[in-house]
Formats: sequence, C-alpha cells, structure tokens
Amino acid sequence: MRNKNFDADLLKTLNEQPMPAAPLTDDEFARVLDAACAKLPQAKKTVKRRFPWGRVAAAAAACMAVGLGSVNFAAPAVAEQLPVVGSLFSWLNRGGQEDYTSLHSEQLNKYAETVEATAESADTPYTLTLGQVFNDGDWLRISLMLTAEDDSLAGFNAIGPSEDAVEKALQNGGGQYGTLVLDNGTELNGAVSFEKRDDRTFVTGINYELFLAPDDLAGHTATLTLSDLVACNKSILETDGQSYWHYDYADQTPLPGSYTLTFTIPEVSDAGVRTMETPVEQNGITLQSVTATPAATKVLLSFPAEQHWVNVRLFTEDGTELGHERGEGGWWTDGAWTADPADFDHPEQCTKASYDYFAAVPENCRSLTVKVYDFDTDAELTTFTVELP
Repeated sequence: MRNKNFDADLLKTLNEQPMPAAPLTDDEFARVLDAACAKLPQAKKTVKRRFPWGRVAAAAAACMAVGLGSVNFAAPAVAEQLPVVGSLFSWLNRGGQEDYTSLHSEQLNKYAETVEATAESADTPYTLTLGQVFNDGDWLRISLMLTAEDDSLAGFNAIGPSEDAVEKALQNGGGQYGTLVLDNGTELNGAVSFEKRDDRTFVTGINYELFLAPDDLAGHTATLTLSDLVACNKSILETDGQSYWHYDYADQTPLPGSYTLTFTIPEVSDAGVRTMETPVEQNGITLQSVTATPAATKVLLSFPAEQHWVNVRLFTEDGTELGHERGEGGWWTDGAWTADPADFDHPEQCTKASYDYFAAVPENCRSLTVKVYDFDTDAELTTFTVELP
C-alpha cells in the first residue's frame, strides 16, 4: 500500500468528509485529515516533514496524487565563482546552510542540462529564468532564477507564493503551488521557495516526483506558471535540524506579474548512475537494490508479510548520514514492487516491500551502510554494507 501521504484511498476518503465552504483552520484541517486516515487500511507510516512556505504547503503533501516537489538547499560552496545560470544547482547546494535540506547533491550541477529559458511580465522589473533541468527517471529536478532590474528586492531574503495562492492551488486539487502542466494533461506538483543570492538575484530548485507517474514523461512539453508571488524576510523560529522547521515570513510584499516557462522534459539520463542489483538477504530482510544517481539515492527492500513496516537509514563510508527524502510501502510480487496486491488470491500473504529516497551519494564514495529498523519498536533489524562501482 502506498504511503498514506500519497494514497488514492486517502484522497477519496478526504473528498467524502464534510467540508465547510470557508477555508479550514489548522485545527479543522487536522480533524478532517485524522478522520480520513482513521478510515484507511494500515499503511507504512511516514516521517514528519515541514515544507517551506507555511502550513498550507505542508498540508498539501497529504493531498497530491501525482508528485510532490521539494526545495533543494545544501552542499559545496565552489559555485560562488561559477557562471550564474549554468551553476544554479551548485549554488543551491553550497555548504554551511542550516535551512531545510532536500535531496542534497554535490554532483547534480555537473550532469544537469542548461536551458536558459526566460519569462517576463509587462510593466515589471522582474525576469524568471529556467536555468537547468535533470531527469533520472524517478526525479525531475529544475533550477529557477528570478532577477530584478532595480533594487526593489534588496531588503528581502526570500520569495515565494502568497498563502492565498497556495490555498487556491490546494482547493483546486493541484496540491502545492508550483505545478507543472504537461501536454498530456499530467500535473506534477512542486513547492517554490526562492532564496537570495544577491540584492537582485533569487534562486530556487524544485524536485518533481516522476516515479508516481504511470508513464515515462520524457519528451513531453511542460509549462510552469508562477504568479501571486511575495517577497519577505524568512527566518527559522524553531528546528531540530533534521525533520522539523518552523519559519516566520516577515515583511511580506506582493510582487506584480505572472511568469510562464515552457520546456521539454529531457530523456532519462544514465550519466553518473551507479547501482547494486544483486539481492542480499539478512535476518529475513532482503536488500533488492541500491541505485545512486546525481539526483537521489533509491534503496529497495523486501521483507516478510508478518514483519512491521520499517525505517531505513543510509550512511556513507565516512559515517555521514544521507538525508531521507521520502519512502513508500507496498508489496513484492513477481519480482517487482507493487502498490496494490489486490489482484492476487491471498494478498495478505504477499511479501512486503518498500523503497526510500535519500540525498545523492557523493561521487567519491564507494561504500554505503544501510540500516533497517522496525518502525513500531525502533529495534535494529539488520545492517547491509553496499559496494558501488
């Protein structure tokens, strides 16, 4: 069964809950979500995350059907000396940040395709530029740059959608603000949160989940429209430095204009990809594969039907833990992961399976440690050592 944050049954159950005409308060939303979750079959639980740009963006993770975009922040600072448009991923992945981190990758800039498509809006001093695009088959990662011709943004450190814009996207069934609309009608949802590079330049990266789409989307035309943006001064009110961030957005000032970018989703890239595809079984848990791409790292496990769902942690050879992005629980049938075993005569006897995505493995790392824990008890079930080419 899919992680409940992306479960079609959850969406259906939410739609069946009584809803007032006025927007929900935090408490009302929580009650509706809890009521829907209580009616679902037990599913693999998910790590709590706080996505940038307020309660609505975080709540949207529970309501999207195709994909969740998440903003990329962290890694080496060499990008300060590189050309701007062709090095946005490097700048976003610079080191030393304490902000929310998503799919950190030191090498993504090396493999991403530079696009440099631009969009302007009449009677505004702002230009939106699509800098880079990368598709590894599971993730579509793009970088954006917003520039000003004047100093109107100098007094701010962040730009994002207004809360009204995110609420509207949620009410329209689109999940998060930042939706890519494809020429075949598919929609991929992403969170948008620009950070300041200098007084006239703001940069963001968006990660779109392709692995939830039923078809290969390479070659399709994608359109992204951003409007109802606000500049503000963003600060961290509270964080545990790992999975919880509480932000304040002061001095919110609307930015005029609507900006539309259109581009073609590139073919899936196998550049820089390293894999371990020989299954290894220990203590009843089977590590089916590990796939390390410049965009993310995927760990695929299977385990007995009677085993509780599991938590997975991933470490490099020097002991650095790679950030966990998200996981999805399902079943292992006919040698592959499946979300729904309903077609089988005895689905309750099917072997369980899960896959988890983590930050990208550094290119100079040749060995990984995969630790598997019982979700309910936190007991360590087993540890795998993985050698990568």
